Amino acid sequence: MKKSLFISLALIATFCASAQQKNILLEPAFWKTAPDVNAVKAEIAKGNSPSQANANAFDVTVLAINNDAPVATIKYLLEQLGNETNKLTHDNRIYLHWAAYKGNTEVVEYLIAKGSDINFEDSHGASPISFAASSGVVNPAIYDAFFKAGIDPKKKYKNGENLLLLAIPFDKNLTNSDYFVTKGMSYQDVDNNGNTAFDYAARTGNIALLKKLLEKKVKYTDNALLIAAQGNRRESNTIETFKFLVEDVKIKPTATNKSGENVLHLLAGKPNQKEIINYFLSKGVAANKANKEGNTPLIIAAGSRDAAALEQLLPIVKDYNTQNIKGESALTMAVKSGTPEAVALLLNKGADVNVQDKDGNNLGYYLVQSYRPKMGKEKESTTDPFETKAKLLQDKGLNLAAPQKDGSTLYHAAIVKNDLNLIKKLASFGIDVNAKNKDSLTALHKAAMTAKDDEILKYLLSIGAKKEITTEFDETAYALAKENESLTKNNIAVEFLK
Repeated sequence: MKKSLFISLALIATFCASAQQKNILLEPAFWKTAPDVNAVKAEIAKGNSPSQANANAFDVTVLAINNDAPVATIKYLLEQLGNETNKLTHDNRIYLHWAAYKGNTEVVEYLIAKGSDINFEDSHGASPISFAASSGVVNPAIYDAFFKAGIDPKKKYKNGENLLLLAIPFDKNLTNSDYFVTKGMSYQDVDNNGNTAFDYAARTGNIALLKKLLEKKVKYTDNALLIAAQGNRRESNTIETFKFLVEDVKIKPTATNKSGENVLHLLAGKPNQKEIINYFLSKGVAANKANKEGNTPLIIAAGSRDAAALEQLLPIVKDYNTQNIKGESALTMAVKSGTPEAVALLLNKGADVNVQDKDGNNLGYYLVQSYRPKMGKEKESTTDPFETKAKLLQDKGLNLAAPQKDGSTLYHAAIVKNDLNLIKKLASFGIDVNAKNKDSLTALHKAAMTAKDDEILKYLLSIGAKKEITTEFDETAYALAKENESLTKNNIAVEFLK
């Protein structure tokens, strides 16, 4: 297992090293100019790779497709070494996913002709055609290209939904839907959970579209309200949508889905929902209800980047220390992913600062998980959420030097992130840097196994880490570092650990 860990880390290090070399073809600004083939050739001649990907696995060809580059430019890139037709990119998608997503019929047809896999599923289980439908592509020509290539129009996807159901939230004029009906689908189709075309359409909150479906006698279920509360990736729905569903369509405001969630669960983690949350509270929706994972709306609100919903719910909720099935409380979630303001609000209400999850991890562990390196303009900020949260917790009596149930200290937890700035933030907590966890590893041992360079190792030594301590297998940090392929491949000397 140790060997495979070293190999994985080495691969990540190699990828990161190549990604750090600036490539103009990976710059979004380059693609905003709609460059022709000659412009791309000129950049390749300067040494810019036409097949390289950025840190999120969007490669040059994907950027070209997603920025609506000329078709000739896209075809040229597809001919370059390293850009095979079924190459895996972001979210395990192939180029056919992206061309379909952009509604680019010519590129879709070109890729299919080149043998692209029309049934290939990405990491979310979406094929190119279902990805296009769920992304709002309203272009029958795209779907026709896939049908001609052999896709069964009536095929059911991940949850039993067909293309009509997937695409209908974005189909304002029912152009796609009417086309799909000619291919054997129906406005009366439902998925495996009984969700109807009306329910699916509720996701975008388009009241005019919903009325058209009612005119077509399309049925609805209570799930329409919950799907509307989910919204789509880019937007949340307005209060008018919810009033229409509750007051005109007569859907129960207290409805729950198969996960045990009511609308408050789905709204609590979104920003700018005050008016809508108040509306549903006035309709008797329970603010204390736990879903099947044990999460209440308060727990979800606490982990949001906007503390407004948390402030709304705090006066109503009876128990601030309720824990979900993982043992996480609202305060746990606030520390892990919420704002310092949320942490302060809960502590001032008496939330338990010594809460532990089911694995015996305290809030110090979640503080480490909350750390995010500052990016761009964040670097200029005078306030540090990590330090602010740490002080709030310490002021209420949390001992950040205490080990977790498995003996790991916050140093052990931080080492995994390979971020020296994070590790330095722990220095003032008084943690025993030489403490061993249940696997008989010190922080130095763990760093020796996972480090990509010598910075963290040398820092740990500078604050008192003892290099002579051995593991239960009598291994020193030096011995572990010698097996670390990331260090070996980068020619990092580790003799200082002897």
